[in-house]
Formats: sequence, C-alpha cells, structure tokens
Amino acid sequence: MQNLVAAGFAVWMLFLGPDPIRPRHQLRFGPPPPGYERITGEPVPGWTEAELSRGGSAMNWVELGPRPIEDEFWSGTDDASGRVVSIAPHPLDPDTVFIASASGGIWRTTDGGGFWTPISDDLPSLNHGCVALDPSAPDTVYAGTGEYTTLSTGDGMFRSDDGGASWLRVATAAEVGTTCSKIVVDPTDSDRVHMTGAAGYARTTDGGSSWSLRLAGRASDLAVDPSGTVVYIAQHGGGIFKSTDGGTSFTQSTSGLPASGFTRIVLTMAPSSAATLYAAFVSGGNILGLYRTTNSGASWSELTATPNFAAPQAWYDTFVAVDPTDPETVYAGGVFPTYAEAGVIKTTDGGASWSDVTCPTGCTNGTGNPHPDMHTLSFGADGRLWLGNDGGVWTSADGGASWVNTNNSLNLTQNYALALHPTDSAKMMTGTQDNGTAGRDTGMDEWTQIAAGDGGYLAYDFIDPNTRYTTYVYLTVFRLVGPTTTNITGPWGGDPANFIAPLVMDPNDSRTLLGGTNRIWRTENADGAANWTAISLALGDNVNAIAVAEGEPDSIYAGTDGGKVWATTDGTTWFDRSSGLPAGSVSDIAIDPDDSATAYVAYFNTSGPRLLRTQDRGLSWEDVTGSYPTSTAARALAVEWRNLPPSLYVGSGSGVYWSDDDGATWDRDGSDLPNVNVGDLALDAVNNTLTAATYGRGAWRADLSLPAEIFADGFESGDTSAWSTTVP
Repeated sequence: MQNLVAAGFAVWMLFLGPDPIRPRHQLRFGPPPPGYERITGEPVPGWTEAELSRGGSAMNWVELGPRPIEDEFWSGTDDASGRVVSIAPHPLDPDTVFIASASGGIWRTTDGGGFWTPISDDLPSLNHGCVALDPSAPDTVYAGTGEYTTLSTGDGMFRSDDGGASWLRVATAAEVGTTCSKIVVDPTDSDRVHMTGAAGYARTTDGGSSWSLRLAGRASDLAVDPSGTVVYIAQHGGGIFKSTDGGTSFTQSTSGLPASGFTRIVLTMAPSSAATLYAAFVSGGNILGLYRTTNSGASWSELTATPNFAAPQAWYDTFVAVDPTDPETVYAGGVFPTYAEAGVIKTTDGGASWSDVTCPTGCTNGTGNPHPDMHTLSFGADGRLWLGNDGGVWTSADGGASWVNTNNSLNLTQNYALALHPTDSAKMMTGTQDNGTAGRDTGMDEWTQIAAGDGGYLAYDFIDPNTRYTTYVYLTVFRLVGPTTTNITGPWGGDPANFIAPLVMDPNDSRTLLGGTNRIWRTENADGAANWTAISLALGDNVNAIAVAEGEPDSIYAGTDGGKVWATTDGTTWFDRSSGLPAGSVSDIAIDPDDSATAYVAYFNTSGPRLLRTQDRGLSWEDVTGSYPTSTAARALAVEWRNLPPSLYVGSGSGVYWSDDDGATWDRDGSDLPNVNVGDLALDAVNNTLTAATYGRGAWRADLSLPAEIFADGFESGDTSAWSTTVP
C-alpha cells in the first residue's frame, strides 16, 4: 500500500475550487486500499446470542452523530451518512426496506426512508456484505457479515424471524467464510438458502442447521431462477457456473464469455425472464465487458455499446440490476460522470444504447444527485429504485428521472480520526471515508461537512480554535481560518505514505505540526508560511503514529506499519527502539505527560503482545496485554494518566475495552455502544469523557469516573499494591 498503483486500483482526482459558502476542498479519491488496517475490524471474540441481552455499560455511552452529515458536496450539497452495499425491499410493503451497511450493521425503514432504525448493533460484527429477505416470509431477514469488496472481517450469517427484533446465528465463519457478496432464499423452499463470498458458494437445505460448500473459490455473485432449481455462480477470476439441480453440481458457462483477464463478476437475472441474465466482467479498475444471455447461459453476447461505467474503480463500485417487469430495462453503476465515464446508467433496449441518469438536471451543486461510488440497486414493491453508495441511500420513483435523498436519520459514518475542540466539549471534527471532514458545532446530531472527499487526521489550534488543520489522502494538509482555506502540504510528494497518514499538533506549541510519510516532517510555523523540514531519515516503513511529549517538544516517538518504534530526544537523532516489540503494525502511541521516558504502544495485531509499556524510552518493553482477548486488535489507545496505575482504554474492531490494573484484566463496553470497529479515541481530562470515533456508526461519548485522589505519598489512599513497578 505504498501508493495507489501498489494498492492495485486506479485513482481519479478532481479539484473544483472552494465552495462559495464555506472553505471546502472538492477533492475526490476512491476508497481506501483493501486491507487498510483501520477499515477491517473483527468480531467480538466468543460472541453468543446471550450477548444480545447483556446490560448497559458502566461508561454510559451516548451517540453523538453525525446523523446525518449535512451539505455533503458530492451528495448534491445534501445529507450523507456512509457506505451501503446491499438493499432488500419488502416484497409486499413498498415503505419497508432493509439495508446492509459496510461497517455499520443492518438498518430498517418502515416509512419509505423517512426514518431509519439500526437493528443489529449487538451482533458480533457490524461489517456487512449483504442482506436478503425470504420472499415467502418477508419478516425473515438474513444478514451476511464481512464486506466482500474490501474483505473486512465478518462472523458468518445471521437470521431474524421478526423483522430484525431478534437474531440467531445460522452459519459460522468456518461454514460460510468471513465475507458475503450475495444471499438468495429459494422462492419455493424457505429452508434452502444460497450464499456467496470469499470462501465460495455455500448452501443450506435445512434452514441453516447445516451448510455445505458446493463450489470453492472466491465468488462475487449469484442468481437463482424462480423454480429454485437453476443456480448461477459468478466466480472471481474463474467465470460463470451453472447448476440445474439447485446448487448441487455445476458446469461452466463459457460460450461468448472471456476466458481470462478478469477478476470480479457482477451477475443479475431478469425477474420477468429467467432465461435472461446480464454479467459485468471487471478487470482491475475497468469494465472488461457487459454480457447478456437470453437462453439461460447457453451462449452470451457482449453489449459493446456499454460505457466503461465503473471506471476507474470497477473492482469496488459496480452493480447491474434489471427492472422486475421488463428484461430490456437495465441499470448499472458506477462512479460519477463529472470525473469518470459514468455514474448510474440506464438502457431500455437491452443494452443497445445507454443514458446516464446520475444527475437528471446536470451535475451541479444542489441538484439532488446521488453520492458517487455506487454499490447496489434494488426495486421496491411499487417499482421504486433504491440505490446504495458511499453516501448512503437514494430512491427514485420515476426510473432515475429524479432522486430523493433518504439519509437524514442514518448514522453510518466511517471515521478514521477524531479531534476535540480544546474548550467547547460540544464541538469536534472527524475525518471520514469518502464523506470528507465533518464538524460537530453544536450539541445536535447533525454535523456539517468542512471538506469533501476523504478526510484524515486533523487538529484544532488549542490557542485559537478558529484555526483548524485537516488532511486529505497521502498527507495533503490544509489550514482553515474562518472562511479561508490554504493548502500547506509539505515537499514529500516523492515519499511513500499511508492512504490516511498521521498528522499531530505539538502539545507545546499550536503552531507546530508533525506529519508522517516514511519520514517524520515538522513545521514550526503552520499558521504562516508552513515551512516543513524532514527531521528523520526514512524509518524503513510508512509511519502510522506520532506522539510528542508534553514539555519536551523534541522528545518524540513514531510507530510504523512494519511494527517498529523509533524515538528521539533532540528532534534530530532517532533510535530504533523495536527490540522486544512484536512484528506487525503499530496503531497508536501515548506518552506520560510527566515523564517522557514512559509510554504505551498499541498494535493492530490480533494475537500475541498488542499493548506494551516502556519506562526507559524504549530500551525495554513490558507486555501489558494481559487478558485483552486473542483475535482482537488494539486499534486506538487513550490513557488516563491521573490514575495510578493509569487507566487504559483501547478501541478494538468491535467496541471499547478498558483496564484499571495496568492491563492485567480488561472489561468490554456494554450494549449501549454498538459492536463496531473503533477508528480513534480521545480522552477529555477537563470534562472526564472518552469519545470514540467509530468506523461505521459515527461518534460516541462516555462519561468517565473522576480520577482517584492521589495523596502526598504519591499513591491513592497510600495503596501501592496495584502499581507493581516504580512510579516515575
């Protein structure tokens, strides 16, 4: 993941200039590289159905939003939420619809999108790839975990028989894999359920009591005809396979189809003509071709008039959907027509000609257009279109002639990083996946977009909070002062860097910023000319984390995605302090404000040491992982240093853990915080709160207990037993 080429996908960028209302950078990159550490998440270890009834947390978590992000530029200056990858409309009730978000769980509306309710917050993983209803009993909902395109980690399949009020696990990850690309319930037999994902094609014939993997190898899509006997599987890089015995055995359909040169295949069947299917073959970022069969796969023809509609991100955002009453009317998507070849396209003649219906009145601000990066389209019982993309959900009642934004009550924001306002606890900023930098300026759930595109690390000037710093991908840095935005990116264009690269403010001087590529860069006049200097040589890997000591601006720690920790005391000479540390990838670093020789480091690893402490500036390390569960990464770290021993708070791939005994034992949050991937944590020592920026369910905050009183001897009530080593 050194650069976009290494990440394996194409990039497109557009700079449209500042918004006339507020400073905003209309930059537009694609999604994060697959496997980027902060997006993957992991399930709650050892989750059982009993978890659904667990009590509240002693930390009393409260949802803060954004619900929604208002004035999102790429959403037609309208509401946005986060990535939606699968939609299941009720077959009889046009106002009831279920959606699967990539990392925010399953949501339901019963009023046509006016209001949405989360219904799966306590499942072991909120990473989802698909949702489906039983056509014979539409209150039965199937949810497949793990997003297929980014390979985020899921935990099998779940079923609700009461519209999402309660859930039962019906397949483990060992049975069906850790991602889901499609679920289809047999229309003639509710006990027969088909699923595809990274593990291949799996089927149950007894309602989920047992499963068999009928076709191994990564499978990106499937289709089942109304009789339930004919099943088509799209195998990633392999081709299209057909079964005429309900999925027991398969033969490959090859006539007219490419034999090689493709990866993902998106496949769909015409509901009104089971012999008619369409298949989009993807090659990296492009559509290799869209193919059609009208004889059940005996032969296929390429629809050569089809635009390269999903370029340059076809691996990520490609869908094809056929009108339920007309096999000649097809929709496909798509990215966005102002900077790519197309967005949502439509044909009414079976692919002989196409029109772009993304922006009915032209792609200009405020026209009601959907957000870019289209993932899925479904048809409601009344024929309404339901479109899911990186901004949420849009509907159209007139075949794409106009679009209605339905994101007002969705909170699916995927946060990478968080910054708290230095004096006003109601205010904060987060950097998000594809919905820019969002700001909370009041105590309301509605937030406002500050910058468009992808938002990364960010900071408030703690002397003058009217000055803010935000980042875009690959450490593009902006300074915002009132209505003025200035690009203050340094001269590191030739350096490898993470997609979301770190930027921190020196706690000793708000004019000093430090950024990480494969080196550490510093400016001491960020409020002016912003002259950047590389204060380290290449550290061997890309930098994931930077921490500066309070009172000692030249005492700095840096952690890399190769697992190394480096330290300096003079801001010039760096020492590799990785001896005794695990291999893997550093996620976060926290320095004791009273003694810069003491620090904690956290790792994205899911086993072995993941939380370690040094009291001699990295010359030696102690493992304080303790009972922190195996299979769980430590993705974000916050420390309450005023307690002895310090209280540790860790954001995991499924919630927050904390320890009051220096890591020996760990507790997990209760049911008031969803089991969601946590991207960042921020502890407010003035207001005694902990804020979690999640990757999929927005921001949440918990009140913390007041720090214990420390007596003159340096210990709480004179009790030294809980702190076994010498207190610095």
